[in-house]
Amino acid sequence: MKTTLYICALLVLSAFLSSTDSSSYEILEKSLPPVIGACLGGVLACTSIVISVLSNASKKTKSIAKNSESFGRFVSGLEFDVKVLVVCLACVVFLPYLRSIDYPVSVSISTLDPSYIKHKLFSAAEIFFASIAFITIFELVSILVVILKNMMSIYDSSEEA
Repeated sequence: MKTTLYICALLVLSAFLSSTDSSSYEILEKSLPPVIGACLGGVLACTSIVISVLSNASKKTKSIAKNSESFGRFVSGLEFDVKVLVVCLACVVFLPYLRSIDYPVSVSISTLDPSYIKHKLFSAAEIFFASIAFITIFELVSILVVILKNMMSIYDSSEEA
């Protein structure tokens, strides 16, 4: 319920911040894909560091990590977050193309021009998916820092024993 409320609030905020001015939304369309793609690459690089540290660890450290409930949650959460990030990247890449298509059906609300509504909706969608991507990136970085701290304590405790 709480997540649904956050998503609805983010949708409303995205609609409020969206613009129909082409110079405004073109900034988003040009800058978002490389930024989110670079962040995805950074997240995957951090993940590979965690995996390489584990692969070089002692057998006891590996067994502690393998049997750790928190490490299992980390891996499944990481997988979900990376998938969310990839979906957001795909949406941010494809939305400019979808905006440029002339659709056979148009929506008109009251006296608003259908073109205005189309640009407003696509701008709101771009802002929404970018926000989800950046929230996910923040979560991933936070999780990776925690797991690195935990790995150091696991690594230290296995060497003491």
